[in-house]
Amino acid sequence: MTKKQKTVKVCSIQLTPITAKERRNLDKKLRQQNQKLRDRYHEIHGKVVDWVSHSVEEGSLYISIRFKDKTDFSLRFSPRIVTDGIDLSDVKTGDYEVIREYYRRRDE
Repeated sequence: MTKKQKTVKVCSIQLTPITAKERRNLDKKLRQQNQKLRDRYHEIHGKVVDWVSHSVEEGSLYISIRFKDKTDFSLRFSPRIVTDGIDLSDVKTGDYEVIREYYRRRDE
């Protein structure tokens, strides 16, 4: 006979606590996700951070992570707005009927 779980009310929502099996599955998925993140930049895994800095130059964001062994991991971000398409459509009927297509970006 299985024991009926108690529900808990949180902000007017009835919630049932997760079972031990569900908790184990969540823990396993979390461990796998963390391992994927570690493997993504495996060269920096386990290094000791000395300091982190950031700056904005010419519209780009630079983030630098300096490690105690005098290596540096840097990230550069540049914001871009890219036009995918420009068109004029008729929406009187509720459908988007293209009247004219002015521009469509070609995939690179």
